Amino acid sequence: MKRTVLSAFLALSVLGSAWAGGSQGSSSNVDASGRSLYRVDVYTQLANYSGMQVGWFAKLVKDKFNIELNIIPAAEGTYATRMAAGNLGDLVVWGQNGSEFTTAIEANLLLDWNKSDILDRYGPDIKKNLATALKHSSDTFGKGVALYGFGHNVALSPNSTEAAFYHPDIRFDLYQAIGSPEISNMMGYLDVMKSMVDAYPTGDSGLPAYAFSLFPDWDGTMVMSVKCMGAFYGYDEFGMTLYNVDTNTVQPILDNNSLYLQGLKFFNKAYQMGILDPDSATQTMSDVSNKYADGRVYWSLFSWLGPSNYNTQERLAAGKGMFAVAAKDQKNIVYGTNIYGGERIWSIGAKARYPERIMELINWLATPEGVMESTYGPKGVIWDYDASNKPYFTELGIRTRGDPNVTMPASAGGGTYADGQNKINNTTFTTDEINPLSGEKFNSDFWSSELARNAPLAKKNWQTAMGVLSEDEYLQKHGYRAIAVASNFVRDIGTAAFEQKYTQVSTAIKDGSWRAIYARTDAEFDSIVADMITQAKGLGYDECIAWDVQQGQRRAAAVRSALNSAR
Repeated sequence: MKRTVLSAFLALSVLGSAWAGGSQGSSSNVDASGRSLYRVDVYTQLANYSGMQVGWFAKLVKDKFNIELNIIPAAEGTYATRMAAGNLGDLVVWGQNGSEFTTAIEANLLLDWNKSDILDRYGPDIKKNLATALKHSSDTFGKGVALYGFGHNVALSPNSTEAAFYHPDIRFDLYQAIGSPEISNMMGYLDVMKSMVDAYPTGDSGLPAYAFSLFPDWDGTMVMSVKCMGAFYGYDEFGMTLYNVDTNTVQPILDNNSLYLQGLKFFNKAYQMGILDPDSATQTMSDVSNKYADGRVYWSLFSWLGPSNYNTQERLAAGKGMFAVAAKDQKNIVYGTNIYGGERIWSIGAKARYPERIMELINWLATPEGVMESTYGPKGVIWDYDASNKPYFTELGIRTRGDPNVTMPASAGGGTYADGQNKINNTTFTTDEINPLSGEKFNSDFWSSELARNAPLAKKNWQTAMGVLSEDEYLQKHGYRAIAVASNFVRDIGTAAFEQKYTQVSTAIKDGSWRAIYARTDAEFDSIVADMITQAKGLGYDECIAWDVQQGQRRAAAVRSALNSAR
């Protein structure tokens, strides 16, 4: 069955390339198909960048579609301002399918893809291969009639998992240098990391190094870094609760000894021990990334944060690197692939001048070529297929894996590789889906060429110590995984008064949490937490939790339905 679907995926992608092709690098404002240059305003709630897309991705989009992308991130007040103006943008990418998305639908600011033949004519790959995700989106947000887009990370099959991105990565060379002590549980990291900081107190620049460095940019209902500690034990963020993916039940975050409060205690202990970056409450994610790049942070919440910034080819060759080391009692969340699509929605603004050209762009992003090039870079420059149609990185591509600041050739857009990365920052298909052209996942971590390529010294040291080739194999081999089954669950939206109350309670919890992290003594920590709980309850915390419990029951039912349909 899957082979049939993938064959259709391939056939349509070839067709899509034929009708979507444009000028191959014309310097004119009109391409070979007679299309004028179109500047597309991309309002994306996922962007960490503002301004015109540059570099290799800009050149790909310009050459294929004669489109330029103006990236507009969701800074504070941007959504309200654009809503008031009655124009969100041409291409609109949502961080979640919540109240802001539905409010935009109600205000008629998003294009209904079902009102014309735009999907049939300009999005055939989307229509054919994302049929389940499109139906889910229409049923959920368009009463089964209207269609305002689809969610991210779509899979063709519900029976596989995404690559794990939750697993504590630490400076493995320093860990080995202090004797590779066993870490029995989460709190056990503290003494190990303290030993590492004491032995190696500075980064490459000579500035102080820390075990942990946090940032508040991505705090949602609660402090992001704290709630992530639950993800190491099979608990997913869920409103003001943590959702246990094994039992399909919720844990209120202010319950006595909840994983959230344990996470607060963890980071406060780190602060009291002097191994938490004191700038954590005020710095940005970009600041933290720079500190990883300088070798000043020894532990990472996410596989893509610390390792991607620290693990350059030069460091790895010298035996230095960040790799996964799990505590013995961990159950890291691994997300199941989702045939319905995730919560980050691709949509088109109702006032877009040329919506059909935006649909062409989205459709290309949902083809094998589009997934590969938007993820890794231009074919033949960063990657290519060998004689057996297996993907591999070119010499330049290998260099970019270890150093994203490598310079790109002018013919591919110039600038650095990092400059040119796709600033829309959303996905169509999950990279953990099979590429029908190669028979391997889009995710390069699983390419046979990458697994066979000689690992640098640091990676070899980790592989030898763990007896595995990859982090995913490591988690699976040792039973360190808890799978969050994907379903078609979507949270209900409460009344305006309830949503306001929810926001007030959330703000109290986040403010109290950051104060607790910086408590100088255990007694001060306990006092701050007690005050935070009292304040939250006074603002309506219990009502919010009752709502989340009910939503958790709905999610559990959707998970059971998804499991039954996959059998």
